[in-house]
Amino acid sequence: MKLCVVSLIGFLLAPVIADVSAASVVLETATLRLEINESGTVHSLKTKPEGRELLARLDAEPVAMVYCGGGWAYETGWTYAHAVPPLYQGGRAFPAASVGLSGDRLTVGFGGANVIVTYKIAKRADYFTLELSDVRGGPVHHLDLLRLPIRKLPNHGEWINIAYDDGFGVCLCAGNAKTDALAEPHDGHLTLKASAETDSGLVGARAVLIGCAKPQARFLDVMERVERDLGLPPGARLRRSPVQRYSYLWADHITPENASRYIAWAKRAGMRMVLFSYTAFSKGAGHFVWNESYPNGMADLKKVADAIRAAGLHVGMHIHYCKARKGDPYTTPVPDRRLHKERRFTLAAPLDASSSVVTVKENPAGCTFDKGRRILHIGDELIAYTQYTTQPPYQFTGCERGHLKTIAAAHPISDEAGLLDVDTWDIFIRYDQNTDIQDETARRLADIVAQTGPYEMVYFDGAEDVHASFWYHIANAQHRVWRLLRPTPPVTEAPRYPNFAWHLITRGNAYDRIAPPGGMKDFCDLTACPSAAIRVHDFSRIEFGWLGNYGDSKRGSAGPDVFEYIASRAAAWDCPLSIQMRAGELDSNPRGEDCADVLRTWEEARLNGRLTEAHRRLLRNVKPSQEHYVTCFHAFPIWENYAKDGTLTPVQREILAQRREHHLFINERSRHELVEIKEVPLAAGSPFKAFWFRRTSQPGDTCVLIWAVRGSAELRLPVAASRVTVMRPFGKMLLAKKDAGQTVITIGNRHYLQFRATVPEDVLKLLGAMEQTARPR
Repeated sequence: MKLCVVSLIGFLLAPVIADVSAASVVLETATLRLEINESGTVHSLKTKPEGRELLARLDAEPVAMVYCGGGWAYETGWTYAHAVPPLYQGGRAFPAASVGLSGDRLTVGFGGANVIVTYKIAKRADYFTLELSDVRGGPVHHLDLLRLPIRKLPNHGEWINIAYDDGFGVCLCAGNAKTDALAEPHDGHLTLKASAETDSGLVGARAVLIGCAKPQARFLDVMERVERDLGLPPGARLRRSPVQRYSYLWADHITPENASRYIAWAKRAGMRMVLFSYTAFSKGAGHFVWNESYPNGMADLKKVADAIRAAGLHVGMHIHYCKARKGDPYTTPVPDRRLHKERRFTLAAPLDASSSVVTVKENPAGCTFDKGRRILHIGDELIAYTQYTTQPPYQFTGCERGHLKTIAAAHPISDEAGLLDVDTWDIFIRYDQNTDIQDETARRLADIVAQTGPYEMVYFDGAEDVHASFWYHIANAQHRVWRLLRPTPPVTEAPRYPNFAWHLITRGNAYDRIAPPGGMKDFCDLTACPSAAIRVHDFSRIEFGWLGNYGDSKRGSAGPDVFEYIASRAAAWDCPLSIQMRAGELDSNPRGEDCADVLRTWEEARLNGRLTEAHRRLLRNVKPSQEHYVTCFHAFPIWENYAKDGTLTPVQREILAQRREHHLFINERSRHELVEIKEVPLAAGSPFKAFWFRRTSQPGDTCVLIWAVRGSAELRLPVAASRVTVMRPFGKMLLAKKDAGQTVITIGNRHYLQFRATVPEDVLKLLGAMEQTARPR
């Protein structure tokens, strides 16, 4: 594993500061009692009034820790380094050595580091806060504000950092954007931590410790009070909004001219929301210049959004917000100085306006060779290099001057040459989050939302596309945009969300469209299902999307069984789903009517309370021991390895092996009925796809759900018509033809066949026989 230290603070010995010494410190609320030894270790954490001990290790864990003289090292061998916990290098960690409490001020000394920190303590009925008010000594690079070794409990919400059982939960979370919180897993226990660091500002960092009885029923109530008291985004309240449960259609490239087609399809499929991306109406992220499809700019966008609302649907928007597209005014003709630089070099020789060689003082070893990302920023010019030397003289060679239509110019010796932070999707260049360029972009987006809203959902895409410190800049960039959006969208999603983001990102992520139609069920099992199961412990949902392949001319179209499988898995955890499609796909799925029927049936049943908790348990295909969060970024290598050679972990293999499929239909009594179905093994190239099932109300019969893959085909069954009932939809009987002792049925869209007093094995034989006589029409 290659490591690159992105932040390094040299450790200088500070004057010796006397250790604080006092009796043990007790901090307590109406629900929780924390006792800290005078030596700086955690003595006890008990529930009140029961007195149940929650600590796994008494008198062994330091209540806080400072890290001095080093920096975080991130893995550079993988594109998404932010998704891997960093290592601390080049310094030392010092545990708390003494504590003292005077009024509302808690003082912690770190004797070996010659550091003393002071917290302001504020207590409420269910929680207390520790806000860092002073740091003396150091320098300090990183501080664990509070560390608690909690016994492993049945439920662990990784996102909000809570551990709980049915009776009690303890949550240690961030109280503002400059604070992070997470848990270190150990054998038999979790160490809950809240932390801050110099890059985000130590003073003012705030940790919140919550004790909550009966957390399954009360945690959101308690967190809502915390958020209200501390002025945090109202994530707890917004999680209760009914809109959290709504599925949506992503109307790719919606325009004033084609909006009505998307609206009609969304209503046909039972969707309650239509979402579009900024790419529909603008040339790109950054300045969001209106594109040719929106000649009247804001007026055209308002027309589209209003048309969606007039149809009784909600509106959502997908945004990129922390980077600018190449070609945006932030990048050309004069590149903005506030674009982030990954490395900085100094010109070792003057550079004229035509030279293809840039000579610098520093060694460029380690700079990217990725196509589209080899860009230097010097003055008002961008220069694309081809190669570089790693021995003196240090040079970038094969340079294209005036890259991205900037102006080639002469640059004097000692000018700075910055390696631009070009996104891994190389059409974008990332912002320097330590400047106000992020706020400028936020104001543009807020103006669009204000003039064309309200929006019930905003997807904060590209959340990971920031520089270190990742946990801070991911959440802070989201917050800089979110706080300006009026009215506040009740649903927000992002592909990456640190602890603080729980308050402003209300629903977990979707997954990019990776798998082809034949792999969508597997992809759902390997990514969304284990993630939905684990997010429940955070009192949150994810979204089962973005589903593609609806009418894809290159990859093929997914059939109704694919959309039913994913809708049923989403329903298992009461999660919404989404489908992304272009206008040309709306009518190109050969079984599009069936697919829309599937989605509407599941959406109406889920939203209208037709599915019970027993139904949801039946639909779940992930055991508690198999729950885990799959990031958007891990989804790519998971699928690539599986598609290439079947590489899977033991847990992933178990999940796939547990697959059961289900079908939801409206029965003859106009009620939703849920049944388990099994695919009928048909010959390769068969014009049909079919599944069989049995009903508890008619246990002697076998039913078959069958459709033609495309167009229609003639089904000839070697059985008397009196033995089989043909229906479309279920309960509405159709007449079948008779020909030479066979029952002949023309099948296009989904039909039901009910074989009376016939066991599945005999039905499968009949369907196998019909394979010899099936005739496409």
